[in-house]
Amino acid sequence: MKNFSIIAICLSSLTLVTGCTVQAEQPNSDLRTPNIVLLVVDTLRGDAVLQEAGFGNTPGFDSLAENGVIFPAAFSHAPMTLPSHTSLFSSRPPFETGVLNNWQSVREDLPLLAEWLGRFGYQTHAVVSLGTLDKRDKPALDRGFDHFDQDYWHMEQAPDALARIRTTLDELDQDRPFFLFAHFSDPHAPYNLHEDHGSEAEVFVDGKLVATLPTSDMSKWDREIELESGEHELEIRAETPFRINSLEWTKNGKFMGPTWEVGAVRTPGKRVLLSYTAKNKVKSRLRLWIAEALEDENFIEKRYNSEVRWMDESIGNLVQELKDRKLYDNTLLVFTSDHGEGFGEHGAIGHVQNLYDEMLHVPLVIKPLRGDARMARLSTVRAQMVPHQDIVPTILELAQIPSMPGSRGTSILAPGREPLLIAETHKPEAHRNLICLRDDEYKLIYDYDAETYEFYDLTNDPDERRNLYKPDQVERAEWVDQIRQVADLVQTGGMIAGNVSEETRELLDALGYAGVQ
Repeated sequence: MKNFSIIAICLSSLTLVTGCTVQAEQPNSDLRTPNIVLLVVDTLRGDAVLQEAGFGNTPGFDSLAENGVIFPAAFSHAPMTLPSHTSLFSSRPPFETGVLNNWQSVREDLPLLAEWLGRFGYQTHAVVSLGTLDKRDKPALDRGFDHFDQDYWHMEQAPDALARIRTTLDELDQDRPFFLFAHFSDPHAPYNLHEDHGSEAEVFVDGKLVATLPTSDMSKWDREIELESGEHELEIRAETPFRINSLEWTKNGKFMGPTWEVGAVRTPGKRVLLSYTAKNKVKSRLRLWIAEALEDENFIEKRYNSEVRWMDESIGNLVQELKDRKLYDNTLLVFTSDHGEGFGEHGAIGHVQNLYDEMLHVPLVIKPLRGDARMARLSTVRAQMVPHQDIVPTILELAQIPSMPGSRGTSILAPGREPLLIAETHKPEAHRNLICLRDDEYKLIYDYDAETYEFYDLTNDPDERRNLYKPDQVERAEWVDQIRQVADLVQTGGMIAGNVSEETRELLDALGYAGVQ
């Protein structure tokens, strides 16, 4: 019977027990120390690239998987970027990392993969492309990285991130193995269509047209504007609805605090108007991020699919880059996503808000070194469910590196493995505090504020439409007590952090994470 000891959370009288990771196979002395590339594509649904249910042609993904193993049943621990990445890098569930929302700090005593690899001679580099992974002014996932490249504003498209990845590869020490965390933010909203259908917005400052910006794809605009003493207006208007994802009007690097007269950030409309009173002549900087408003669900899915194909090209280019540099054969390459995306299946578009599979199911490909005999073992267990916390133990085993302290996951190569997923989403970014347990057959979701449960038979109801929960249910009855214990740990452990700065709130609003106070 599955329980928390299987997923190595090891709850005993509400006490967390460490050291549960298992190393399954003996080191292969014939293999060299591998380079490690962890490629994470943000917001990529598992069925967006898996051949049996893919949305479209993805040759880049196919080239990545050509010499690897696809695990079609991989799942994230959170439908939010930072909590998911923190669980991935630490091999621990969110309730233990304490990172339950995107705006929280990463505990400085939490063991992380890059820091651990550095102890074994690895040079460690990261190229990220989404603001929720920025280190900003708080402890973040950059700990342990020799270089953490976040040279972009809020969000960056895959070809631009790939250019920075190439620069990182140029600067590597050829005499040492490297760990590269490569992050593509496509296809995170706002979804680009990658084709022009004529929608655009006009930008006026004090009645003067200063820019015309296309909105079918997200547009970013950065301009220095000199303001005389007195009243000023910034107006943006279009014939089709648009959203302002972010608007920063600053002087000397500080927010000026203009007044929104018409419209608001992330509110669909055809016109916004802001006013500002300058007491003296000032030089200001206006940074604008705008995209067409998406109202039709079918059109949203079309644009998402366009993003997947766009991102897929960069995946293929990265694989070819490794081959051209003669790095591919000696590189352990792992590909996944931080979470999925909803298209209205359970009344939600986007992510964060629930724990159904469309928001938790992610792709996973593992390509070992050429000649690694354990490839056969990976192929044998490819049908097993893989929680994200099992990825780091698998990486370390394939790289022949000792287990990371406190790791909760189990290597995919471990014999007798019976995986169980714990996933979470929490207020204030989520509307509800939810925790779920899932195995290959069943899922239990618990709303610990309302004290309500949902229970799904995934074999007969894979779309999670029929809630079968009843107080006297027999199947997975032990889960009810276990999931309540996790909820108690979250509520009494002080894991939900406090105040959010204005700058952080603006960033989260820009990226679509509403509800942060």
